[in-house]
Amino acid sequence: MSLTDDVKVALRVSSAAYDAEVAALVAAALADMRRVGVPKAALSEESPDPLARMAVLLFCKARFGYDNDEAPRFEAAYRQTVADLASSPAYTGGGDE
Repeated sequence: MSLTDDVKVALRVSSAAYDAEVAALVAAALADMRRVGVPKAALSEESPDPLARMAVLLFCKARFGYDNDEAPRFEAAYRQTVADLASSPAYTGGGDE
C-alpha cells in the first residue's frame, strides 16, 4: 500500500474526491520533515521508515478537514515524532540506538 493510501485509511477517506488534497498533505509532510533535518533516507515516499510514516499520518490527521477538535493533539505528536527522528543517532548516522 502506498503512503497516500495509508493516509486515506488513517483519515477514513474512501472517496477519490480527496486524492489531490491527501497527496498534497503527504508531500507537505515529507517536505517539512526534510526542512527540519530528518534524513532523506527515512523519507522515501515508496517505503518510508515506520516512524517517518507515522509522522506523515499525524501531520495529515492534524491538517485534514476544517472541524477537527483533535488537531492540536495530532500536531503535538507530529512535532515530537519529527524532533525524535531529526535528533536520533539511529537516523542521523551516529549509531544504532
